[in-house]
Amino acid sequence: MSEYWRTSKAKDKSEKARASRLSRRDGLGVHRHRAGSRSYAKVQDVLEANNEDSSFIAVLKKTHQKSDGTYVDERARLIAEKFDECVQERLSEMDNSNGEDLTIANLTLEEKNEIYSKIVGTSKQGRVFGFGSLQRGVVMPLESATGSPLGNAEVGTTHRVEELEAELQKTRDEYEVLKKRIEAVEAFCFNTN
Repeated sequence: MSEYWRTSKAKDKSEKARASRLSRRDGLGVHRHRAGSRSYAKVQDVLEANNEDSSFIAVLKKTHQKSDGTYVDERARLIAEKFDECVQERLSEMDNSNGEDLTIANLTLEEKNEIYSKIVGTSKQGRVFGFGSLQRGVVMPLESATGSPLGNAEVGTTHRVEELEAELQKTRDEYEVLKKRIEAVEAFCFNTN
């Protein structure tokens, strides 16, 4: 076996696999989590045992969020932000006749999981980001089974489009400044002649 790994073919294959593992998926960086060797199912079981929220988003936050609230994975951060937006939309649609402020606690576990599933969607391989070992036994809603506004490629694309739009605006601003300078130089040249 050790002879095989000394061959140039094996070294090339190993280097390609290493580069692939360290690549920036969809412009969002290498996938990271903080679960260590614990499976996502174990994390969910611990949340349930502690009578905490055990929804998919809670598992995602527990496995991808530091104690200071920052995320170790850019995609997880984007999903959590989109989830919060969707929860606010859902809460604004709910009947609030008694005048109480509605919070995420007013949503059922199933409602939270449905929102999460719609946001994340599935990859080409049928995997759901942030589920890990929770993949088994989870039935995805039909509308999110083929992907969603924030599927694997879409999250990266959305992020990249935002970067490009900011870059384009900066270029437009620089262009306007240069255009005004040229006009001033032309006006000066024509006035001195």
